[in-house]
Amino acid sequence: MSRIICAFLVSIVAGIVVLNGCAPVQTVTRMTDEQLQARRDSAQMSYSIGVGYYQQGDYESALKNFERALSYDSTYYDPYIAIGNIYRKQREASKAEENFRKAIVIDPRRAKAYEALGDLYLEMGRDDDALAIYQEGLANDSTLADLYNGIADIYVRKGMMSRADSIYQVALKRFPDDLAVQRLWGEFLYKVGRYSEAVEALKPLVARFSQVTVLRSKLADAMVEIKDFNGALAQLDTILIIDPGNHQARLRQGYIMMRQGRYREAVRKFDEVIARDSTLGLAYLYKGEALAEQGNYAASDANLKRALNLDPALLQAYIDLGDNRRKQADVKRGKNITQTSTANLESARVLYEEAKVYYQRAISDSALATYARAQIEYVNKTISAIDRELFVRR
Repeated sequence: MSRIICAFLVSIVAGIVVLNGCAPVQTVTRMTDEQLQARRDSAQMSYSIGVGYYQQGDYESALKNFERALSYDSTYYDPYIAIGNIYRKQREASKAEENFRKAIVIDPRRAKAYEALGDLYLEMGRDDDALAIYQEGLANDSTLADLYNGIADIYVRKGMMSRADSIYQVALKRFPDDLAVQRLWGEFLYKVGRYSEAVEALKPLVARFSQVTVLRSKLADAMVEIKDFNGALAQLDTILIIDPGNHQARLRQGYIMMRQGRYREAVRKFDEVIARDSTLGLAYLYKGEALAEQGNYAASDANLKRALNLDPALLQAYIDLGDNRRKQADVKRGKNITQTSTANLESARVLYEEAKVYYQRAISDSALATYARAQIEYVNKTISAIDRELFVRR
């Protein structure tokens, strides 16, 4: 028998094959159940170690252990999700997608990989792809609440509020005790301006999960919108009992006091925050706004500029500085410029020019641009009117 024929026979015969006159054949030994279990145990141990490193933020060590887990058991579902999440954090989207899809192939009936892949697509701005993968996940496993939340979030982003509402209704019936679903439902109602419904949805949640401060905070926000200021302040008081170091709760209280016209109390609240942490730019911003409402523009300006020094991204401070100059200019100009002294008109003109500079610095923020442009238009028209009056007088 020729060596070519022998080699062919060896390649197709299962088990240990011995053919006279052929080259030696390597023996393949099947692992025992005990050996398989030992490898699975080793895989789980490596995975657990990797999770520990992941939680500590040591992604390099985590990745090594997750990969080691797969070297013991390449059909182990969870390490693929974990590896994908690391690559997602490292902005390596293609590698993240590859690992999430490997998990889907291993067990297409488990939803976690669909959720992870959908979240990745959302992060990349691929909303349609995210929606498709979430829906595919639900078709295979309808027990993961996060898939419903993901689909609803996409509908909200697309402005399809009725569809988002219907998805939440299904999720609420299916997961009546799931905190995330209940919380997101309340946040959805708040986002679409259904504040009274948001309050009613969040109240029982706060009662059931009394120590979850994020629920109380959102309830307080909704209460402010329906002008239940005292109710909102009470929720924030409870947050501060649970978490005394929660500066955002104190800032929110001060903001609510401003909405009520309690400017002096608001200033004291902001000072309380500043005494605890003098690096919070938002505290100085709010304090500056409260002082401006009291007509104390010099102190207001000082706090607004301090806010910008601490956090240059707080472009609202430029709006507030512009408003301060504009309000002062309006007083100097008077209601009828023909009856205003030349000195006051010239002073008003300088103040309007300063206001315009501040407003222009805020235009880069899309949330502030419309207001800033409207104020610039008003300032320009007023300056033109002053210039015409001054020209006549000269």
